[in-house]
Amino acid sequence: MFTFDIAGYLIFAFVTSITPGPNNYLLFSYGKNFGFKDSGKLMLGIFFGFFTMLYMAGYGMAEVISQSSTVGLMLKIVSSVWLFYLAFVLSKLSAEVSADSRVKIGFYQAYLMQFVNPKAWIMAVTGATAFLPHSANMHLNVFVFAISFGLVGVPCMITWISFGDLISKVLKSKKANRNLGYLMFVLMVASIVMIWVKK
Repeated sequence: MFTFDIAGYLIFAFVTSITPGPNNYLLFSYGKNFGFKDSGKLMLGIFFGFFTMLYMAGYGMAEVISQSSTVGLMLKIVSSVWLFYLAFVLSKLSAEVSADSRVKIGFYQAYLMQFVNPKAWIMAVTGATAFLPHSANMHLNVFVFAISFGLVGVPCMITWISFGDLISKVLKSKKANRNLGYLMFVLMVASIVMIWVKK
């Protein structure tokens, strides 16, 4: 017998995917800087990276990793360093960003970023704990869990990129772009602080 709280799970997946976090700040920045069409590799990297993490969570590996105090501390340190780098990248929002800008993040970087993304860990582990389907086939359970969450995240990623693309057409002055860059920096730094204050 296959049991799955699909409605509750999809609501959980949507709310956690659409709300602000490192991935969405980065997607917004890319939409703002490079436009929707140039963000495909970033979206694919995020999708497959998080899909891999969901698989790990489904099989219980993510929970084992996250419960280790040593590994947990290492993840906090690496996450903080990486998110601070992203904060610096996002602070460089500008209407004159060139197509070959060095701040671009490709597929592999976006993929690996998921494993030091604290929000992604929380989403995956919490989702697996509360909503993993139940049937006689464990592999089917994990696949349905991972693909459902992943597919819900796609329109959320598109929304954030499109929002950034729209903002790029509205904000034309250097001052407005600079202030937006500062705001993105502060939001990302706030994400870092939350890693350390969270019990």
